[in-house]
Amino acid sequence: MIREEIILDFVKGKDVLDIGSVGDCDAEKHMLWEAIKKQAKKAIGIDLEPSHDKDVVQADMETYDFKKQFDVIVAGDVLEHVSNQGLFLDNIKKHLKDDGQFVLTTPNAKWITVLLKPPREFKDKNSWHNRHKTLHLLWQALHFEFGNPTHTLWHDRHTLKHILSRSGFEITRFQYYYGNAQHYNLLMKLITLKQEMLVVCKKHSKTVIK
Repeated sequence: MIREEIILDFVKGKDVLDIGSVGDCDAEKHMLWEAIKKQAKKAIGIDLEPSHDKDVVQADMETYDFKKQFDVIVAGDVLEHVSNQGLFLDNIKKHLKDDGQFVLTTPNAKWITVLLKPPREFKDKNSWHNRHKTLHLLWQALHFEFGNPTHTLWHDRHTLKHILSRSGFEITRFQYYYGNAQHYNLLMKLITLKQEMLVVCKKHSKTVIK
């Protein structure tokens, strides 16, 4: 997966906080937390959902205080789920070392797959899916990324840059990527070419007026 390949380069040998760790572990396509634990010097996770993993804290990152700072903070497809994105980002900045890096992925709100999101009941037509594998994969991409009932707010490149800047972050790397499935055929690559955004940030060197 492109997401994991990029993020793991930043967490190797670092003290890392991963946000949304339970979702990563429970979903078939999302094993980011497990990959981070293998590469990081030390890793702590946080999620609203309970976990059997002793290194994952059940808490809300909008308000929780770890009473320490981290080299790298990762939020893989989490921003679009939180209730108050301003509080969430402010608390991340509080927990990030001055020379640390914040790595964020989130769906691209202006990509075509947002406009084509299917009705949720479409997923129950299993026999139709079996006869049309490529369209089934398309449905999975659309449903997973944009049919999620826990999504609260999506961003495009411009609004994401703005909200990060307001919270005191400066983007050092930005790129689009397909999504978080393990494999994409040629058709799916074309359809999902800019479906997700990956951003690496550092703290602003100057205070930003909100």
